[in-house]
Amino acid sequence: MWTGKWWHALQEQLPEGSVVAPVIIATDKTQLTQFSGSKSVYPMYLTLGHIPRAIRHKPSQQACILIGYLSMDKIINTKLSKKEKTSRIQCLFHDSMCMVLDPLKEAGCNGMEVVGGDGKVRRIHPILACYVADYSEQCLVTCAKYGTCPKCQSPASELGSNMPGEPCTQAWTMGVIKDAKAKSHNLHQFHSLYQSKRVSGTIQHPFWDGFPYSNIHLSMTPDILHQLYQGIFKHMVTWCDYFLHPSELDTRIKSLPLCFGV
Repeated sequence: MWTGKWWHALQEQLPEGSVVAPVIIATDKTQLTQFSGSKSVYPMYLTLGHIPRAIRHKPSQQACILIGYLSMDKIINTKLSKKEKTSRIQCLFHDSMCMVLDPLKEAGCNGMEVVGGDGKVRRIHPILACYVADYSEQCLVTCAKYGTCPKCQSPASELGSNMPGEPCTQAWTMGVIKDAKAKSHNLHQFHSLYQSKRVSGTIQHPFWDGFPYSNIHLSMTPDILHQLYQGIFKHMVTWCDYFLHPSELDTRIKSLPLCFGV
């Protein structure tokens, strides 16, 4: 993470003598059982960007800690519509995340003193840098409409364009929320105004509102399984298979120079 431009740009904005402590948050809704009550769990993990990736990815190093379990309760009130039930589940998620991560706001603004491995005391600013989640959770976290990009303002019909779309920012999303809140008189109007701006849900107070030096849209990392492997790699294999005959593809692969380990 320290090889990117984000870290150096943010370091220049902090007071002299302070350092950045990039915080990485990960959530993953997991199905535990299917035949004995359909039990699920919603863990929430935290780690730091200072730690090398090779260490973070090893469970034996305990560099990634469990900080809580999010609610998995189901709305069973039969008088509520499907839209109202979905709205309450989304609000429950953001309210729960706000309770867990609220201490990071003050610490990120004012900093906090910690003792390093060398025994010296330093002032750090824990900043929300990355949020690891699958696509459905990315839309839930960023309040993006499902089927659109959580990072840009391009509509779903223009996602295949070779021109990059206007990037999303927290200020833009909060502006949409405040505008929809001011112009609507009920849940249906609020949801309709949301949808017209490619913002989904009925969240009025996202948990990331107020986080210093953060952009929740920029912090979203690619979903390796669904976005990279199934979205890019499998598409490239299908594309190559369409243009090349299997025998021609074998010939091309055989002509590659020898490479150790391949």
